[in-house]
Amino acid sequence: MEKGVSPNRNNGGKIRLYHGSDMAIEHPDVSLNTGFADLGRSFYLTDNHDAACRRALTQARRTGTAAGVVSAFELDEAGVPWISIGSGEAPTSVEGPFGLRFEADATGLAAWISYIKACRSGKTAVAGLGDPAVVRAWIATEEVEMVCSGLATADDLVPYLDVSELLVQYCLRDQAFADEYLSFLETEVLPIG
Repeated sequence: MEKGVSPNRNNGGKIRLYHGSDMAIEHPDVSLNTGFADLGRSFYLTDNHDAACRRALTQARRTGTAAGVVSAFELDEAGVPWISIGSGEAPTSVEGPFGLRFEADATGLAAWISYIKACRSGKTAVAGLGDPAVVRAWIATEEVEMVCSGLATADDLVPYLDVSELLVQYCLRDQAFADEYLSFLETEVLPIG
């Protein structure tokens, strides 16, 4: 599957997502993540099966288990009020849980990098809107690491990013939201070795 491509969408607004781990997860608990990941404490998924498989095998090796496990889910995006950053759009107010996503333009990419930097320092709220229930972004790259380390600014590095090379991640932060919009589908066991 190509990076950055989401072929799993259907007309109903549902998307197939994957979580790589060293154990099967049927009922995600958004509070279990340590909070040291790109976007803070969340349940992380990707639309890229290969990336989830790599994560599952890495986690299994790290914990000494015999196999990695990829859990597949379906996220119903149709019910999510999305706030988009980029494409000339300004975030507007929304009542209740909302999703945050970044567009694949210079404004959206710079905002994504800046948001990861803020999240890593514990600031996950969006000005005037609060904390998103779900964030759709990309997995951090070397450019993100350079900005977080203070070696460059997001605006300096955006021209070097190729959106087609970025991997999509979904981060579910709100348990009630996850329980309502995320459905478990199946698991796939990946033996090490």
